[in-house]
Amino acid sequence: MRRKSQVRFGERGGENHTEQSVNGVPAPTLRDPTPSPDDVAVTRAIVQAGKLLDIDLLDHLVIGQGKWVSLKERGLGFN
Repeated sequence: MRRKSQVRFGERGGENHTEQSVNGVPAPTLRDPTPSPDDVAVTRAIVQAGKLLDIDLLDHLVIGQGKWVSLKERGLGFN
């Protein structure tokens, strides 16, 4: 039987702020939620690491200014 796992992390200002998470959901930032090149690069790296461990990345959401953007929906980093 294959286990399903979820890993969530938050980033704010380039620093990891897991202590600002509530129930594993990152606190939204005030920045524009348009995915940056760094967001796409991190997504690619996580997808590759997940393949090595047989873990599928479901999505990478960028949250900010009361909106969110799905990198998977935009096809960024999931190829």
